[in-house]
Amino acid sequence: MKLPLLPRGIRNHNPGNIEKGDPWQGLAPDQSGDPRFAVFQAPEWGIRALARVLITYQDRHGLRTPAAIARRWAPPPENDARAYGDFLAQYLGVTPNTALNLHAYEVMRPLVEAIILQENGMQPYDALTLNEGLRLAGIRPSPEAQRAALEAARPLGRTRTLRAGRAAEAAGGLALISGAVAAFGEALPVLREAAQLLQENAAGLLMFFGLAVLLAVAWILHARWQDRERGLR
Repeated sequence: MKLPLLPRGIRNHNPGNIEKGDPWQGLAPDQSGDPRFAVFQAPEWGIRALARVLITYQDRHGLRTPAAIARRWAPPPENDARAYGDFLAQYLGVTPNTALNLHAYEVMRPLVEAIILQENGMQPYDALTLNEGLRLAGIRPSPEAQRAALEAARPLGRTRTLRAGRAAEAAGGLALISGAVAAFGEALPVLREAAQLLQENAAGLLMFFGLAVLLAVAWILHARWQDRERGLR
């Protein structure tokens, strides 16, 4: 079964379909893969270029509304600029003539998503990829937005910290159970044999459970340190 071909802009890591000609950061060394549009090394660089073009529209040309942005981004007669602008406005929940602040993350993020969707018929990038592209363009998400992006990409239940915590709980629980079995072994005949085995191997078991707890705690501290280094805490 032949898989469907990804859109041109996604294949090129250039989701805004920016044409060749400018020395963008992150361009792929080999540009022969497309005769018209730039090819980037990774989608983050293509998203950065998309955002930088939009910032230039505002800062240099005074283009701040969805309608004005669309007329320059997708000019006629090759494109239906009015329909393009209407789509951008609808995606952002504003009118086509609403003035936007393109330096604001909460504006630029959905605008970039809308252009990617319009250009490619799909928006395949997760929040972390979009945020990194915007960060490279000089637009930093808030800590809350970055944490939300991280949670969307790596749910809390699967994080290293939580898994390490569960490992520590499990190790501690096993140690508690072994102690309880040893304590009640004499009172409950069915546990006498288990209690005897535990008592005979008490030193080894305690050492094992203690090591497991220490490793789990070290795992938690290491995970938190890495997240703090990445600005996620």
